[in-house]
Amino acid sequence: MFSPEFRLLLLSCRLVDAGGKVDEACKIIKENRIDWVDLCKRAYFHRVEPQLSDLLDKLPSPTIPEDIRSELKESVQANLVGQMRYVAEFFRIKEWLDNEKITVVPFKGFWLGESVYGNLAGRTSSDIDLFIGLGDLENVKRIMTGKGYSGHESLVELTDAYIQSEMAEYNFDRYENGVCQAHVEFHWRSTMSFYRMGITLEDMMPQIIKDTLQGREVEVFSPSANLLLVVMHHGGKECFWQLKQILDIAHIIRRYPDLDIEWLFQQTERFHVRSLLFLGVRLASELTGISIPAVFVGDGNSERISRMARSRFRLLAKPVSELSTYKDRVASWLFKIRSRDGLKTKVQLLYYTLRKIIAPRLVPGKLHYLFFSRKIRKN
Repeated sequence: MFSPEFRLLLLSCRLVDAGGKVDEACKIIKENRIDWVDLCKRAYFHRVEPQLSDLLDKLPSPTIPEDIRSELKESVQANLVGQMRYVAEFFRIKEWLDNEKITVVPFKGFWLGESVYGNLAGRTSSDIDLFIGLGDLENVKRIMTGKGYSGHESLVELTDAYIQSEMAEYNFDRYENGVCQAHVEFHWRSTMSFYRMGITLEDMMPQIIKDTLQGREVEVFSPSANLLLVVMHHGGKECFWQLKQILDIAHIIRRYPDLDIEWLFQQTERFHVRSLLFLGVRLASELTGISIPAVFVGDGNSERISRMARSRFRLLAKPVSELSTYKDRVASWLFKIRSRDGLKTKVQLLYYTLRKIIAPRLVPGKLHYLFFSRKIRKN
């Protein structure tokens, strides 16, 4: 049985039956002693404070402590200001790269807020995610540092061969008066190589379309490509451990029911993430109540997917104190292995888990160099 706080959080993410979820929320509050501090902690952790704020705004005023309403509203307003700043920053960067004929495509972040949530304030994010081609990386580094951005030193020292074989992104920060104003992540593939989900900009070229962002035309990924990237990142890398990650999938499917299923399934087979896709869609349906395309129903109702879905909800319901370290636990890597398709992929993920996650915990710290190597450029 879920706690009343988690049940309220689930209700805030429901995308259907607005009146019904308000009545149910009132009933939960009336019949239980709500730990409002815990509820807010959960909302912040799961990055769904806009959804919770929206739900609480619909409830009778005496029902909700005023300080809780105010805190959530301030958080939503701060997020909106941040997203607007990120959009402006993106257009500055885009102009610099356009001048040198470098293709840059936004994904996740403010773009999902604008295109599928329908509201910049409706989706929280703390950085700017951009896709580029690997061949443009050196020029991007030159341009960004020339414009006053600081690159992460650890990546500056890595060899080009290591960047091409292992890394998946290059990060930059812009500071004003010692305060970071923008964190920008340039990706040339979806994840690091050991995840075996390294789809590139070249792979997604057929799925680049024209759309508008704040009234200006931009090149973006199609809904099908955005769905694939979300599944890879939120599922394959992050293990669907936050409600926002599932909410992203629900909003994409709800907004764009006519996906390019043929391309999507081709890519999920190629990168061994078909089960992750069906799991993500199943979770999205159960969380938000949305209807899902018939093509996802069959395999999505299999016993394997059903078991994984139940397991994810049990995980999501845990207190924040237990969830905050989940990504670093062996359990998260076991999920990464179980949720992927193909024996070769599972074996390679198992090998990585044994070498990089489990083995270092069994030996003294002074021997960790045996498991972690850093390839540094020699001057």
